Amino acid sequence: MRINRVVFDKNIFINYTKIVDVRSENEFLEDCIPLSINLPVLNNKERIIIGTQYKENSFDARKQGAAIISNNISKIILKDIFKKEDKILIYCWRGGLRSLSLYLVLKQIGFNVELLEGGYKSYRKYIVNFFDNEIYKFQFNQIKGVTGVGKTLFLNILKDYASVLDLEGIAKHKGSILGDIPKQKQPSQKLFETELFAKLMLLGTKSIIWVESESIKIGKLNIPSNLWRKMGEGLSVKLNSSLKERVSFILKDYKYFTKEPSLMKNAMRVLKRIIQREDYSVIEKNLSKGDYSKFVESLIIHHYDKAYKKTRSEVNDSHDNIIDIDQINKKTFLEIIKTSNFFNQND
Repeated sequence: MRINRVVFDKNIFINYTKIVDVRSENEFLEDCIPLSINLPVLNNKERIIIGTQYKENSFDARKQGAAIISNNISKIILKDIFKKEDKILIYCWRGGLRSLSLYLVLKQIGFNVELLEGGYKSYRKYIVNFFDNEIYKFQFNQIKGVTGVGKTLFLNILKDYASVLDLEGIAKHKGSILGDIPKQKQPSQKLFETELFAKLMLLGTKSIIWVESESIKIGKLNIPSNLWRKMGEGLSVKLNSSLKERVSFILKDYKYFTKEPSLMKNAMRVLKRIIQREDYSVIEKNLSKGDYSKFVESLIIHHYDKAYKKTRSEVNDSHDNIIDIDQINKKTFLEIIKTSNFFNQND
């Protein structure tokens, strides 16, 4: 039987009605090809059992593995996931036995099915190349400003009027010392890059894409270095507001910290390691009093604004277009977006 293999390219998203990842659940959760569905032929536990046995007796491991895979494939078929008219692409880790096993059964039944040459590893190689080379085809503008000025809120409103890449939303982190979002775990670095790739494919290269000016790290994740450099080449719009208004906005935006003191304690442990002792003492004193307004104010003065002065945003701000904001809210931002020429660059 001739085995139909294809090389990964961005056209697979329109060429196939179903993309099937047959790897284990944990492999799939770490990263996967966008739009793919997970139908493991060996689940997490089974993969460990067979892997352990393989080290002791490879023949017996292959025999037991084949039995388990056959049983799992029968369950997959009985779920009636595939339609006769589907065009199906299957992949595993490197295009080996796991994907081939399901491919052969579906092919014998009569489904229109193909294998991804090199499996997930070939896809990952494509993503690395994309951020090494293809990213230069995209154009970016940046929204800048110190912590608490409402950059993320601004971009969320701007989405209705221009192309926006929400880096912090994809990273599931607010990009600051208080950036951890309760009950949300950051994705793996690979999945972060996959989701960036998928969003960039949707936005395309014809429109200028607005992003928030970020340090190269968002929480534990790294923005791909060429993307980060490319972000700094376009127009920069810097939002300015008063200290009082920023304090008020942060208290609303991070209100879950006041409801869950343990979250604040974790952030303070990190803060203690990275700022001067006297600055930390002022911040800690206001927190211990339960005076959250003073706490946020001191956090801005003694940490956020000092840290901002060392970032690329502040060092390279001589060409920034400044917008002064009296009130940080949706109404104000919407008015700015509708009346400012900065946000009509895609026309």
